[in-house]
Amino acid sequence: MKKLEEITKQFGHLLQGLLILAMAILGIILIFALFRELVPLVQEVISGSITSSNNKILDEVIVFFLLFEFTAMTISALMHHGHTSINFLLGLGVTALTRNLLTAHGNIEDILINSVSILLLAISMVVYNKHFKDDI
Repeated sequence: MKKLEEITKQFGHLLQGLLILAMAILGIILIFALFRELVPLVQEVISGSITSSNNKILDEVIVFFLLFEFTAMTISALMHHGHTSINFLLGLGVTALTRNLLTAHGNIEDILINSVSILLLAISMVVYNKHFKDDI
């Protein structure tokens, strides 16, 4: 019985190591994709056609921040041995909703729902940091 427990424990460590390796490879791929997205964005801003292609630039910025958030989440998971903190996930939700708010043009209902959701997440972060963070 002891031998089976030891084999199971070693197998768990092997799987955890493979998970960390896969997360590291994903992080490297995301960083390359992030810089690949950054080059056309900088070229678009430097060129004089900013006013004629605002939507294109906004789309590129949104894709850039999506890649940035995935990269940040991967780095956070690597730094915490495969786990991410509640604070980080709440912040990620706020940035995702803010990005969605930037793209919600004209529909007042979507803007209101996004704004209330951002407010609720911000309140959740304050309550968590004040009352629950030290308990964990």
